[in-house]
Amino acid sequence: MNVRAAGLVILLPLCGAVVPTLHAQDSSLANAIELMRSDVRANKTQIIGRALALPDSQAKVFWPLYRQFELEAAKLTDDRVKVIRDYVAAYNTLTDHQANDLIERVMDLDERRVKLNRDQYREFVKHLPAKTVAHFFQLNNFLNRVIELEVTAALPEVK
Repeated sequence: MNVRAAGLVILLPLCGAVVPTLHAQDSSLANAIELMRSDVRANKTQIIGRALALPDSQAKVFWPLYRQFELEAAKLTDDRVKVIRDYVAAYNTLTDHQANDLIERVMDLDERRVKLNRDQYREFVKHLPAKTVAHFFQLNNFLNRVIELEVTAALPEVK
């Protein structure tokens, strides 16, 4: 089984509860937010660990860097959750001004995530082979996009 398939096997059952129905939007959103914060982090670590299969010498270097990276990424996730909550709170009365503010915040978060990835890539590659680091970022980005897709699917469209 390839890494993407393994990732989907582990993540999709967690994500399945997120797909919204018309009468369960609030619980779907709560599940989506929880998805961004909890079990997925542990599963991501397992998937990445299995996929990279690092020798001990590299693992000793990689995992502390990874934990620091995830700590920084968690701050961005917390900020994204705030944006989602603000959007949901304003959904029924959303003004153009609020919509503009929300999308500006989302774009700022996207820029911060790119900067974090770039900075962390540079840090990782100082200590590990570039192919190993590229493999990690490929996996991490894939898993983050699966999560983001599920969260986005749980959000109501702007009306």
